[in-house]
Amino acid sequence: MLTFYDAPISGNTYKVRLLLGQLAIPHEVVRLDIAGGAVRTKDFRKVNPFGRVPFIVEDGFALAESNAILLYLARGSKLLPADIRAQGLVQQWMFFEQNQVETALGLPRLWRKFGVEQDPAQFEHYVPRAVAALKVLERHLAQRNWFVGDAYSVADIALFAYSQMAPEAGHDLGQFAAVSAWMDRVREQPGWFALE
Repeated sequence: MLTFYDAPISGNTYKVRLLLGQLAIPHEVVRLDIAGGAVRTKDFRKVNPFGRVPFIVEDGFALAESNAILLYLARGSKLLPADIRAQGLVQQWMFFEQNQVETALGLPRLWRKFGVEQDPAQFEHYVPRAVAALKVLERHLAQRNWFVGDAYSVADIALFAYSQMAPEAGHDLGQFAAVSAWMDRVREQPGWFALE
C-alpha cells in the first residue's frame, strides 16, 4: 500500500494529490500540519530525512520531491508519454516549474495568503521573475493546448499547481490569455479538484 504524506496548503502536495486521484491509485494519507512543525519532528525525520512534504512510501521504498513522485507514479500511464524525447520535454517543463514558477509564485503566495510579514523588497524581488515565468508559459501555450504533445500530462499537473496561484501571489492573469485558457482545460480533466 502506498502511503502519502500530505499537507493541504502546499502546492507541491496538491500536485501529488491530484495525480493520485486522476489515476485512481489506492493509497492512505497522513496529513501533516507543516505550519505547526510536524515535518520537523524526530519521528517524521526518521521516516523522511528530507523533512519535507510531499513524501511517499510504497512497500518500503521512500521517495521525496513532488516532481520525482509524479514521474514515479505516472510511469506506464497515459500521463507520462512513452516516447523518450517526449519524456525529456516533460522533465524540462517540470524542472522549469520548480526553478522558476514555484519559486516566483509560491513564496509570495504563501506570504500573502498566510499573513507572513515580509519586507516589501522581498515581494518586489519576485515580481519580475514571476512575470518572466508566466510569459514563457504564455508563449508556449499560444501555439498548443498542452505543454508536451497533444495530451494532458504530468508536465501540466506540475505547472498548474503554482501557476493557478498567480492571483494569490499578486499577479493578474488577464494579460495571459493562453495560460488562462490552458488552466480552464486542466480544470476540465476527469478527476480534477481545486486546491484546498
